[in-house]
Amino acid sequence: MALRSRLLPLLAAGCLAVPGCSWHRPGEANAIAPPAGDAAAPEAGASLAEVLALAGVREDGSFSVDAELQRVSRVSEGVWEDVPARNARRTDFAPDAPADYVVVVRRSCRDWAGRERWQDERASWFLLPGGRLAAFDHWTFGPRCALANAFRPLPADSPSRVTERDLLRWLDQRHPPGRLPVEIRFQRGAAYAETRRLEEAKAMLRFADDALQSREDLFEKREVSTAEAEAFEAEGRRLRALRNDLRSAIQRAEEAAPPGAAVPPP
Repeated sequence: MALRSRLLPLLAAGCLAVPGCSWHRPGEANAIAPPAGDAAAPEAGASLAEVLALAGVREDGSFSVDAELQRVSRVSEGVWEDVPARNARRTDFAPDAPADYVVVVRRSCRDWAGRERWQDERASWFLLPGGRLAAFDHWTFGPRCALANAFRPLPADSPSRVTERDLLRWLDQRHPPGRLPVEIRFQRGAAYAETRRLEEAKAMLRFADDALQSREDLFEKREVSTAEAEAFEAEGRRLRALRNDLRSAIQRAEEAAPPGAAVPPP
């Protein structure tokens, strides 16, 4: 970890010393990658050993990906205790049924093409009530460190929501999330709507709407070719369709809620 933290600034400095070299820093990602075909997606019900194996997979490609385990924890009645990774990886590991288990893996990407350099870093997390995967936020990368994300929040009425909230607070402090591309905001909003977490789904919709407006405003200030304008409009139509899909998903979730049902807070 210490070597990487020293190496990346040196790489950036080396890039800046080359005329015309461009360094894309963490959090600047705005490209979407297809889900990694060489890495399995998280599946609900997976064991702790299966989650640890999946989280450590590095995507194949001309780009470089690292996966570093940050913590494996057992959570019971709000108390977090570290679990030795060597124990958790054992297929015969017996989790405590009443406890939640949490896995956090820091995943980083570096890529280069000519004088262009890309870098990004994300924290994947997995929440396993009773030792079985129920919620996750898993990041994978593609060329130029484009992002792909598999996201499943806990259901609105899950008793493990307290653990999820504590985990997200810890991540905000230790591994602040990078910028989310608009398309991923729509994907996450749909996942929240599916689990009846409507306030969070609506927040994703608002954030995405603001990003779409900013996208339009910035593009209007540029001088572009006809081909660039056509590509921008085609992408805009696709994003607006995703926006309408999320709005419809929220409406369906609201209609399906029992009359007078209270929506749990985020």
